[in-house]
Amino acid sequence: MVGSLPAGPGAALPTPNPAGCLIVLDASGTPVETWSNLDINGPWDMTTQVTSSSAHIFVSNVLSRPAGVTSTPPSGLCTVVRIDVALAASGPPSMTGTTVIGSGFAWRADKTAFVLGPTGVALGSNGTLYVVETPGNHITAIPNAMSRTGDGWQQHAHLGRLPQCPLGLTMAPNGDLIATNGNDGNAVEISTAGHQVGKRTLVPKGAGDLFGLALTADGHGLLFTNDGTNAVDLAHD
Repeated sequence: MVGSLPAGPGAALPTPNPAGCLIVLDASGTPVETWSNLDINGPWDMTTQVTSSSAHIFVSNVLSRPAGVTSTPPSGLCTVVRIDVALAASGPPSMTGTTVIGSGFAWRADKTAFVLGPTGVALGSNGTLYVVETPGNHITAIPNAMSRTGDGWQQHAHLGRLPQCPLGLTMAPNGDLIATNGNDGNAVEISTAGHQVGKRTLVPKGAGDLFGLALTADGHGLLFTNDGTNAVDLAHD
């Protein structure tokens, strides 16, 4: 699954409303499905919970406009949505529904990063979805994310002084959160209560280098996107 947010002319924010889509790729990387609707507006990051017959895909959006408006404002408030998916024994998956489970997330246009908004998303074992909001340096916790039928909850846990423009987010094996800093090249470990546990430099003086990240299968390594070298790198514990 790939989120697509195309730029408008001159690398400006797009004029379609809503903008962007989700593209389903097969094992060879060939697009087989394209999903779009009013709840998918500027898809920016995602995480997935998969069973044998279904999946929940949690997508953070970074755009918002009133219906019918084509010009994109410089900032606004956007949403996080859950995409419900049915998986078949053969053939592509099918989208069965979308639900906005969180709203009121700040986004703004940015000349360097294109757009800033809710970026990293991680699902805890207790069903709580954690969302990094890059503007403001904090995390939002959305409980019961797999069954929630609306967006009536927001709990902001401030990350403190260590995070600097947090972007990527993943769950550590011990249940803590690991966020990457877009401004200084550090990864920061934070408890789900909002306490900072520690930090590690992944890219020295790595302002603008870090973005997405994921744990290795054994839980002892961290894969992260290094935009400075256009590569995926590995850090061991």
